[in-house]
Amino acid sequence: MLKTKLLVVIVLTYMLIVFGGYVASSESGMGCGPEWPLCNGAVIPELQGDTLIEFAHRVIGLILFLLFSQIVLQIHKKKRYQHLKTISLHSYLLLLFQIIAGAVVVILDLPALVVTLHLVLAMIFSGLLLYLYHHTNDTLFYEKKPIHLPLLLLVLLITIGLGAYIKHTSIGLACSWLDCHGTFMPTSLVEWIQTIHRVFALISFVYLIFVTFIYRNRSILIALVLFVIQVTVGIITILTKIDMFWSVLHLAFATAVYYLVLDAWLQPRK
Repeated sequence: MLKTKLLVVIVLTYMLIVFGGYVASSESGMGCGPEWPLCNGAVIPELQGDTLIEFAHRVIGLILFLLFSQIVLQIHKKKRYQHLKTISLHSYLLLLFQIIAGAVVVILDLPALVVTLHLVLAMIFSGLLLYLYHHTNDTLFYEKKPIHLPLLLLVLLITIGLGAYIKHTSIGLACSWLDCHGTFMPTSLVEWIQTIHRVFALISFVYLIFVTFIYRNRSILIALVLFVIQVTVGIITILTKIDMFWSVLHLAFATAVYYLVLDAWLQPRK
């Protein structure tokens, strides 16, 4: 039962991350005005346009918070989950900090650095959730974890974080899909940021290929396939001048790749 609840929270977290991308791409982040937790001065506002989109994002977040709160209480009440108490508490504190970051994002009118932090914290929270999901059974014995997977996760997290910053500072078109206006050497700060994002994406891709051949894990193999699709979607996003559909899809695939690598790293082995 606990594992099922954790799986629901993991899925909700993924949905919240991707839907957050939709909120940003549709420029609905201020649909509730600079208010939190109220929305345009009301607990339940008039649900239309940007307000509906932003309020729906908050409702998903509230459902996630309530469900995870119940999970943490369940873990702390039962002796069989003794080994999960510390990590569940840390996860809960991170979720609370994530909620505070979300409130700051709204109150301060969507500052790019805080929005990026908001996404990065959600990614880290996802990792803690997957750890809890895979370690509900304390009778398992675990082998030493491979070092390459956490390093790959770090590179992926940096890549996604840079992508979020680029999105929220509206510099996604600083370079064309291949170069920066006829040259591969950036000439301005925004071009450097875009280029560094692409360099980390390339490092992620090469490292992912390397890890795929070493571990031959199904989750890693699927992640590699999705990464290729994700890069293609990223190119289309640039060619379509940051079209909303492709932009959200780009985030959805990137997050899925991150989740799959997390899953491969955290899967227990008897």
